[in-house]
Amino acid sequence: MNGGVVMSSNIMLIGLDNGNKCTKNHVGFVCESGFTKSDVEPITKSNLLVYKGNFYTIGSSRLSVQTDKTINDNTFILSLPAIADEIYKQGIQGEIKVFLGVGLPIVHYGKMKHKFREYFIRDNIKFSFNGSDYAINIVDCRVYPQGYAAFINIYNDYKNVSAANVIDIGGYTTDFFIVENGIINTASCYSLPNGVITLFASIQQELLKMNINLTEKQIQDIVLGREPVLFDADIGKMIEMKAEEYVENLLTKILEYGFEFRNPTIIVGGGGMMLRKYIESSDKIKYIENLDQFANAKGYKILLEQELRR
Repeated sequence: MNGGVVMSSNIMLIGLDNGNKCTKNHVGFVCESGFTKSDVEPITKSNLLVYKGNFYTIGSSRLSVQTDKTINDNTFILSLPAIADEIYKQGIQGEIKVFLGVGLPIVHYGKMKHKFREYFIRDNIKFSFNGSDYAINIVDCRVYPQGYAAFINIYNDYKNVSAANVIDIGGYTTDFFIVENGIINTASCYSLPNGVITLFASIQQELLKMNINLTEKQIQDIVLGREPVLFDADIGKMIEMKAEEYVENLLTKILEYGFEFRNPTIIVGGGGMMLRKYIESSDKIKYIENLDQFANAKGYKILLEQELRR
């Protein structure tokens, strides 16, 4: 890489997606955005982060949603395992300079990007994850718009398409906008506070009426068709009905914002992956392309490389 940053073996560029539901990196690491904190070492060492004298069992339970992720260290703590995963996969030893590419929902991007960038830039970070020790300095962090970063993965396929919809179904929000010849139309950016966490909550409410208590993970498995055998078919049917209803309501709301579903529609994110069969079977949408849950993180890495190359 010439120009901006001279690359060496102890420099790493990492794309990191700090979702409300899951935290992901660009090479396939994913964990639930939550942890259990303890000041004594827990029995199990699996997914164990040790940082500043505290023990964190990562992914054990999702933390409550934060619109401003800079108000405490939770997001930073959840980022460390994703950073460690990439270092471990590369097999790099010693102190490492890390350049991060991260993202924010489009509607918060302009207002919060500087604050989010400053939040990550830190020196002398020492921690261990899954028994391996790490020493890093986050020397720079660049912030990009969620959804559009995912679109960057397929930019070349759409740079000559006059209009395409991008819908990013996240944990807490669903962001959607239009790209025209590969460029985002900033007047078309919207966000609704009804990501898949709201779907899980409405299903859990219904189940409680039957005295059944399922986790989000169990509900997700049923939606994906990996139905556990210990529940009767009626529960599976009810969950499927709720998922279908959620998708139809969401698409109806997006249409109300003046979106045209005869144009190609790109579905992004873990929520989109989970609800794929319901979206594809809807008669509202004509042409659909699905991008996986790592698309934003991969896009942040691509954009980071482009920016540092300048």
